[in-house]
Amino acid sequence: MNEAHPPRPSDTGSDAIRRVFEPKSIAFVGASQSQAKIGGRRWKSLIEGGFAGRLYAINPGATSVLGHKAYKSIASLPEAPDLAIVSIAAELVPGVVEECAALGVGAVMIITGGFGEASAEGQRIERDMTSRLIASGARLVGPNCAALFSGPARVNVGGWPMKSGPIALVSQSGNIAIDFARYAEQTGCGFSRSITIGNAADLGVADLIAYFLEDPHTQVALCYVEGFRPGEGRRLVDIVRGQRRHKPVVLLKPGRSDAGRRAALSHTGALAGEDAVVDAALREAGIIRVDTVEAAWHVARALALQPSCASSQIAVLTDGGGHATLASDALGSAGLTLANFSPETQQALAALLPERCPRNNPIDFAGEAEGNPDVIPASLAIALADDAVGAAVIVGHFGGYHLIGGASLGPLEDAAADRIAQVASKAAKPVLLHSVHGDRSLAALARLEAGGVPVFRRIEMPATVLQGMHAAFRASTLPVKPRPAATQAPAAEHSRRFLSEAETRTLLAAEGLPIPQWRVVTSAASCNAAVQHFAVPCALKMAPPQAIHKSELGGVLLNVVGDEAERGFAKLAARMRQFDLDPAVLVTPMAKGEVECVIGAFRDPQFGPVVMVGLGGTRVELLGDVAFRLAPLEREDVPALVAETGLGRLFAGYRNAPALNLEAFGDLLCAVGQLMARREDIVELDINPVLVSASAAAVVDARVAVASASELRRP
Repeated sequence: MNEAHPPRPSDTGSDAIRRVFEPKSIAFVGASQSQAKIGGRRWKSLIEGGFAGRLYAINPGATSVLGHKAYKSIASLPEAPDLAIVSIAAELVPGVVEECAALGVGAVMIITGGFGEASAEGQRIERDMTSRLIASGARLVGPNCAALFSGPARVNVGGWPMKSGPIALVSQSGNIAIDFARYAEQTGCGFSRSITIGNAADLGVADLIAYFLEDPHTQVALCYVEGFRPGEGRRLVDIVRGQRRHKPVVLLKPGRSDAGRRAALSHTGALAGEDAVVDAALREAGIIRVDTVEAAWHVARALALQPSCASSQIAVLTDGGGHATLASDALGSAGLTLANFSPETQQALAALLPERCPRNNPIDFAGEAEGNPDVIPASLAIALADDAVGAAVIVGHFGGYHLIGGASLGPLEDAAADRIAQVASKAAKPVLLHSVHGDRSLAALARLEAGGVPVFRRIEMPATVLQGMHAAFRASTLPVKPRPAATQAPAAEHSRRFLSEAETRTLLAAEGLPIPQWRVVTSAASCNAAVQHFAVPCALKMAPPQAIHKSELGGVLLNVVGDEAERGFAKLAARMRQFDLDPAVLVTPMAKGEVECVIGAFRDPQFGPVVMVGLGGTRVELLGDVAFRLAPLEREDVPALVAETGLGRLFAGYRNAPALNLEAFGDLLCAVGQLMARREDIVELDINPVLVSASAAAVVDARVAVASASELRRP
């Protein structure tokens, strides 16, 4: 994504987006009779979609295009249309944009590519076009985008058929939008809105999601995004976290590999892979992240059509033990559990099923269902009536019993399918079905889909869908909590400068963090005097700012007392001279505590200031047991953040050890978050280790990287 953009309005551009999705008039620049041309296919689909507003074909070489009068230019139109769609040669596009701005067109969608994605010059042209449109009060979709669909307005600018429905899609990829359209066709569930944004020079993911969350025609927002512009990830989190209606947002974002890992000198930088930050930020906002197009579609469809999954406890019904085992494993991997049936539920199942049938969950019909399919809805009704059950999954080969047992079973399966749908509807709990025949056109399976029970061929998919549905339910219970403002400008990597530990301690102490006393000395005698002054065992540490990882340089001596101070200084001075460093030693009293923790912070280009917490010490990068949150934090966020790492058990008192002081540690963590939220010059911060005991949290070592003011990005 391009990082340099013209100034953008402070709102989401909702009026302009409304003109994109609910236009009263549309001009199509590049409308053509030829279906071999992009403009021809999209003009045809716009006409065939049944748009009831005014359509203007712009084609200087024609008098009419597919029955519509052709105009020579935007400037020659009798009115300023709400929306102009541009599909012409790239070199002609800037002139058309100028005409749109001059006439007062509401919004412009540029299908043409060859701009920011192609060259630096293309980026410049892209920025100029965006600035011109924004100055005129218009907004830009694209360039290099593929499609637009609005079911309520009957707008289809895509060149392929689209089905109306409750899901709104924004995609950075035209191909992925086609993929979703195929799933819509296969499953019979469609779109309220669908748009591809290409280079997203102006309107982006956050703008469109904000619109979808307020759109009465949309029940679920679905998004495919490959990367956010600087600060856009933070803005998306704030929008979703602050929404009034808790409408679910499903997001598919590739990039779970180490390729996105940041190169940095501090522990925090080494541990802060891009994907870990994305996961943490999306989870905090209640955005449901999925890994495949298939999963994204099925989760979004279920959220649009199914009742809420309020409990993570699931009932499994099966006609074979192997499928039950695989389904149970998939549920466990998705963070869900098998429900523990109540005695009343087990008694009711015992009265219904033959003795050979296991009924403790999973319920195994053990051959009974193949001859008597109605036992499935009867058992399902009993399971769903159990208060512990949040949803049910049926697995096996239902729908194809008649293929094995004979045609006479077909009507019985059809009737059972209708009853399954009725039971699910009455219970108001999600019911999903896996069948080995899920990819075939069979009457019973079609009846299930028509009745609102999704059918899947892959046995793992029901677990994936229920995982997303339960996550959406939890997100719906989050309080509406807009995040406090935070400075976000990250500095260029080459501009960072690590402060000395003394400078770092001075900065942190000035911000109110509890920093132990210290002195910096430059001679053996002054080192001895400092140790004598503190009158307790001390730590001696290399003080130059170049000594970033002191332990790895042999630059730390612990428990120094009395006459050891002079010898210790001499030893560290000799080591520093080996690295061409001027001898300077920081002297500080030894800290006390049982557990080494790390608190880190940095500026993510997409999400702004981020804090990190985890097990600390010299093995922090080896263990990688850390978790992330956007800064600033609120005090109530601390327990959940700590619980994401092994620190959760340690703070609670592991193996009868005393519980650690979570309040003192939380105060320190929140102070770091506040610091990062206020100070845009701080690029990266490490406090490692923090020694935590039952009574306190003590800072042992800290380092800060700052950027020069001249190299900070400014609005």
